[in-house]
Amino acid sequence: MLVAGFVTPAYAGQASAEPAEEPLKPITNRFMTWNTNGQGLGTPRAIAEQIKHFLPQVAALQESCLNEVREAVRQLNEAGFEYEYRSGLSAVNFGCPGRLGTAIVYAKGTTVRAHNRKGYSDDEGWSEARGMQSFTTRLDGQWVRVFNTHLSAPGHEKLRKLQAAELVTATRPHPRALVLGDFNTRPYVANVMGPIWQAGFKDVDQFCGPVEDARCTKTLPKTGPGFPTKAAKFDYILGRGVNFRSCRLHTPTEDHRIVVGDVTVADVPRPACTVT
Repeated sequence: MLVAGFVTPAYAGQASAEPAEEPLKPITNRFMTWNTNGQGLGTPRAIAEQIKHFLPQVAALQESCLNEVREAVRQLNEAGFEYEYRSGLSAVNFGCPGRLGTAIVYAKGTTVRAHNRKGYSDDEGWSEARGMQSFTTRLDGQWVRVFNTHLSAPGHEKLRKLQAAELVTATRPHPRALVLGDFNTRPYVANVMGPIWQAGFKDVDQFCGPVEDARCTKTLPKTGPGFPTKAAKFDYILGRGVNFRSCRLHTPTEDHRIVVGDVTVADVPRPACTVT
């Protein structure tokens, strides 16, 4: 695992020389999820800048143009931040120069075992593949299965219900699991989220769960055509057999907020979320 924090500046031999700081390192066990809206708002620079800002060990991306993810990782490495990426399911989308889908960006040296890409049995069509991307990594010395997913868009309730059930089934063999992504539904929508809460998952936001709570922080600050008229909680970092030391949400665009959490297997209370 990589070590968090600052690296001691390396000074040149001459006393008058300016100190040269090495880049910060990714923060161990920090996970981030973001629907970048690659076909409309996302850019390689935006992805690279947000990863530089939060320094996650693993960033789960959805609705991202794969060429923008590839270029963002190139920019990160050029700037001295050592990251790698793996793509999930993708589909041809006319809003992207390349295919649109999910991806993980992770700090070099992170254990990524048994990486898998699996589509859901049904989705709304060819323009965006819906499925789950998963891998096994180590967290505080324990094996954890991590899932990155994007469920079908609003207006496709039956599809989301089916997909959520398939996601729960995929997580069942793993007592320690993390699920990150855009579920396109509110946490208290029982026919979609009910099986997830019943499977023992908890969101990084302590107020987001099966009962509607006004304190649950919205991850869509402003919605557009085809989406609900009100801001909504659509983006999740869900854990089972793990806990969260922190919860941060950031608003880089008017589409989806970034959600960031520091994860541990220790028994700690979930913190309140902060929004920037």
